[in-house]
Amino acid sequence: MHICTGARRTRAAYRSLLVATCAYGALASGAALAQERPVEAEPEASEVSEIVVTGSRIARPDYVANSPIISVSAQAIEDTGQVTVEKALSQLPQFSGSFGQGNTGSTSTGLNGGQSYASLRGLGAKRTLLLLDGMRLQPSNPDGSVDLNVIPETLIGNVEVITGGASTVYGSDATAGVVNFRLRRNIQGVEVGSTYGISDYGDGESFRFNVISGGSIAEGRGRALLSLDYTNRERATESERDFFLTRSTTNATATTPQGAILFGANTPTLAAVNALFVNKYGTPALTGSAGRFTNQLGFNLDGTLFNQVGTQPVRNFRDPETDEAYISPTGTQINFGSPSTAAVQNDMERYSLFSRIDYDISDTLRFFAQGSMVTLESVGIANPSLASGTYALTAPSTNPFLARTDMVSVLASRTNPTADFTFQKAFDLAGARYQPYSYDLYQFTVGLSGDVPYKDWTWEAYASASQAKFVNEQTGGVSYRALRNLLYSPTGGTEFCAGGFNPFGNFIPSQDCIDYMSIRTLNSNTLKQRSAEATIQGGLFALPAGEVRYAAGVSYRYNAFAFDADRAFQEAVNGQFTSDVLGYSVLRSNGGSVDTTEVYGELLVPVLANLPFIKEFNLDLGYRFSDYNTVGGVSAYKADFEWRVIDPVRLRGGYNRSVRAPSPGELFAPQSTASVGTGTASPTTENGDPCDTRSFFRQASNPNAAQVRALCLAQGVPASLIDTFTWGSAQAFALTGGNEDLYEETTDTYSFGVVVQSPFEAPLLSGMSVALDWYNIKIKDAIGALSVTNSIRYCFNSGGNNPTYDPNNYYCSLLARNADTGLLLNPVQPLLNLGQFNVEGVDLVFDWRLSPADIGIPVEGTLSLNSAISYLGAFEIQDLPGAPTYDYAGAWGTAIESNAGLAHPEWKINTSITYSRGWASVGLRWRFIDEMIHSSLITNPASTTPNVDAYNVFDMNARFDLSHDTSLRLNVTNLLNEEPPQAGTTPGSYDSQNYDTVGRYFTIAVTKKF
Repeated sequence: MHICTGARRTRAAYRSLLVATCAYGALASGAALAQERPVEAEPEASEVSEIVVTGSRIARPDYVANSPIISVSAQAIEDTGQVTVEKALSQLPQFSGSFGQGNTGSTSTGLNGGQSYASLRGLGAKRTLLLLDGMRLQPSNPDGSVDLNVIPETLIGNVEVITGGASTVYGSDATAGVVNFRLRRNIQGVEVGSTYGISDYGDGESFRFNVISGGSIAEGRGRALLSLDYTNRERATESERDFFLTRSTTNATATTPQGAILFGANTPTLAAVNALFVNKYGTPALTGSAGRFTNQLGFNLDGTLFNQVGTQPVRNFRDPETDEAYISPTGTQINFGSPSTAAVQNDMERYSLFSRIDYDISDTLRFFAQGSMVTLESVGIANPSLASGTYALTAPSTNPFLARTDMVSVLASRTNPTADFTFQKAFDLAGARYQPYSYDLYQFTVGLSGDVPYKDWTWEAYASASQAKFVNEQTGGVSYRALRNLLYSPTGGTEFCAGGFNPFGNFIPSQDCIDYMSIRTLNSNTLKQRSAEATIQGGLFALPAGEVRYAAGVSYRYNAFAFDADRAFQEAVNGQFTSDVLGYSVLRSNGGSVDTTEVYGELLVPVLANLPFIKEFNLDLGYRFSDYNTVGGVSAYKADFEWRVIDPVRLRGGYNRSVRAPSPGELFAPQSTASVGTGTASPTTENGDPCDTRSFFRQASNPNAAQVRALCLAQGVPASLIDTFTWGSAQAFALTGGNEDLYEETTDTYSFGVVVQSPFEAPLLSGMSVALDWYNIKIKDAIGALSVTNSIRYCFNSGGNNPTYDPNNYYCSLLARNADTGLLLNPVQPLLNLGQFNVEGVDLVFDWRLSPADIGIPVEGTLSLNSAISYLGAFEIQDLPGAPTYDYAGAWGTAIESNAGLAHPEWKINTSITYSRGWASVGLRWRFIDEMIHSSLITNPASTTPNVDAYNVFDMNARFDLSHDTSLRLNVTNLLNEEPPQAGTTPGSYDSQNYDTVGRYFTIAVTKKF
């Protein structure tokens, strides 16, 4: 997949549709609908006397989990109508929408483009451990997160999700919980499947084709499995959806293609400015401060000027208004827009292979080998390069193109008339910024297992080697050095390119000049994992209540990453490193590794049995010691219980202490910048720069406005600008990177629940079951980035975080300003051991299976009702030890980290009802997300940022088992095409991570068995 092959990709989509259509016809040819054909069951595996449940290493004869566990079937995943597993998980009440297919463009040099993560309980992907049949997967990000796109979806048998710490059993990263993908092993023959989907708007097409082959080998002593999968998903764009707005209804980024000058402290006289605006242009007079003009002036194509950003109306804007540059509804500035880059679903092309061989060397010794390879490509598209804020340009007053404008007299009236000036401009002439992401991942595992000639003891040992190679190309960038050459050239740059470059107005230079200033970069990142593990388990001795069983093991794990930055990001100039890419700070090549040696043990102790109201009472105890080369030795432990009161009623719960050591990325990642949305200043919200005179902090109604003003002056806003200061942007370029001083975070999880199977024999009630679980997860010394938006607000005493308005306050120490313009420079977003996170809630899962006749409906078949309900009682965040703690349960807008999810609804519900009869079934699913307040209200009760409305969505699915071992599946996601609720202050802003911004989506799939 390449960025210059749009036409080829479009044709490829139609070829995919043609292939899919032909496949449906070929697979279904000659297939008449059966009358009452029962669904064929999977071939039964050989008898299994013991099972290992997710959350334990001990094999036992029943399937019982002591921790809160949710099991999701492959059919439930298919019923979501998605070609990847990401959306299926994020729709579960236990998950918060995370980084995934809704993240469609980035201006950062980050290491996660095109990936999809799972964020359990909103605690982030790096705290959600993903397993494949109980074994670790190769991380896709230096912070330890695993990309869900590497999961072989066609082989998934079911997914088990455990809430809370599981480090005792699985080691680091399992602090929020575990997602274990259990694969089908009993494939006999060949399965061929194809899926096609398209949105109601005619975009976002998806196509998938997969082949699975499996069977016995070596006269039944072995089994082999091979899976091949191709997936293609196209972009879905905002422009096709009426609920997205092409133009912002509020002030937004004011850096436009016309270009504008920021005078900073070297202001021109108001008389010189009004000599043009009043006397020449015939507009009302502009205002200023102390006889000086303190706002910005932009350039029209005819050389005249217009005023830009401030509290007074825009005067004399003569260029045609376009979606790229238009007067904002407030009338006080020219907004910049880039609608052509906006999408609601990213594209993806993926090839994956998975294979496994099991072989019985003898009756007591078994061998297995497993391998997977994934190649994935995706393209992120972001707005053109902006020379603004931190990355604003400087230009000389002698630039020859200035003589063609009215700016000469204005510049001459400045306090220092010959000084250089600050210049802002959107470089859409270089095009949008395209970021093709390419991944190549492999993982190979070999192992042995066997029986110990003592009781029922068994052992297993395996070793795994894996690697993920990530390549990020960036086009559409602009060279800072080339721009400086052009701006400071006495000829206007004609010695560098044909015609030179006139930046003062929306002029399009020659292609030669565009090529000269354009820059293309390539970054790569290689992650490696080497691991080995050996376990033994079995029965020890008998107690009156039953047999004591154990598991013990040792493991070693090595994780490393090496980041290779393009030379343009790390040019050496006079002994210092600088970046030649406009909009990006220095990005140095870097890397590091972490290795871990661990020992662990687990005991299952039957304490009581066969007593009144104590059918059985068991304890599950565990301990793990981990020795890291970075943080040293740490311990994790657990004490869980299972109490079967009577046969239908079982209580479960316990305590888990989990530990997560800092990952290689958190320790050693290079410093880099990323754009962070801050919003625009307004009198009723805490958005934007608090020093902006339009902000809530500077209003006369704020009793602390004078202290805010003094703090702004202390930070570096020039005194000549302080009373008219405005910030014409809605984003800051945050600087973040690894921190080698990090230490481990610890998590304490408490849980208590009840599982009830219906005790009734009546057909109407016998098929009921319910599980109710309470959980509390408290993470101390949490590793995370201190949010820039919070630092900006907290510096100015939001939430009481700086009551004395001290410029040396910790939050203020992360901010710096340009001494001339007062604009924020790269604010630091440090990676720290923060305060703590505390999440508490209740999960309810209800299942009911019955015959329609049981409720008076004279129809054969089966009705199945399933409902998963989650209540969030607390989502508390403390940024720093000793700082205030804020509870964001029932609020939207604050995440514990960028990829963890912004939505924390009190109630989240998934309910489905399915009717099955013989060869056919049809189902309806209801998804509900509760109304939420905006998180700004938590720290500022006076905020007027609107709530996020409740969201109700219905999905429909149908399945048909046809003759000739063929099945057909139909899905309609978002059946009623429900629009997402507005999220934030700006109309047309939505949360694609948690809400359906694609709209109604149709999927058809067919599977044929041979």
